[in-house]
Amino acid sequence: MRIEYGIQSNCSESVFRFYTLDPKQIQTILQAIADEISAETGFEPHENQKVTLFKTAEEYDTGYVKTTDKQYDEHCKKLDTINNNFHKKMITEEKRDDLMNAEYDKFQKISYPKGSVLKACAGLGDNEAIITIEKGKKAFRLNIGNNDISDNKTGWIDKIKALGIKVEEAEYSEDLSKTARDCTCGITYFDDYENLIKDKK
Repeated sequence: MRIEYGIQSNCSESVFRFYTLDPKQIQTILQAIADEISAETGFEPHENQKVTLFKTAEEYDTGYVKTTDKQYDEHCKKLDTINNNFHKKMITEEKRDDLMNAEYDKFQKISYPKGSVLKACAGLGDNEAIITIEKGKKAFRLNIGNNDISDNKTGWIDKIKALGIKVEEAEYSEDLSKTARDCTCGITYFDDYENLIKDKK
């Protein structure tokens, strides 16, 4: 069984479904969110992210694969071994850092074989955003850490509303909430948007 802990000032994740498969609209949505992340983050690798305009919606799909408990345990054991070797003075600090980074990169590629188009701070510790193309719904789903997107400093929400597309978010959709990797904690973004889809009560 895997138990993960994290401490964040905000919650961990937001989940949206945007009803478009138009590559330009997908790029516009993701770039608006990327600009918000850049305005909010203090973490240099997440600043100034540029989202490529792909030819097809499918190219945005992250190809996310949930890691098994066994894979996660093996990853943790390798990190422990590296740290133990450092503390026993078998390797230098520089060598330890190189080995740790290599192990992190290797583990990321298990979950994100295609890489991730967007990164955002998340309490869950997984800073990669998941983009899932849902052809049957003519939509794409976005799972993203919400620590850098909640303030709407850049007006990213209004930029998406201006597209006029339908939107769902986890707090109003049982289906979406089931796909969250961590707590969404009641945060909502599109409350006053006429094209927000909510579950019937």
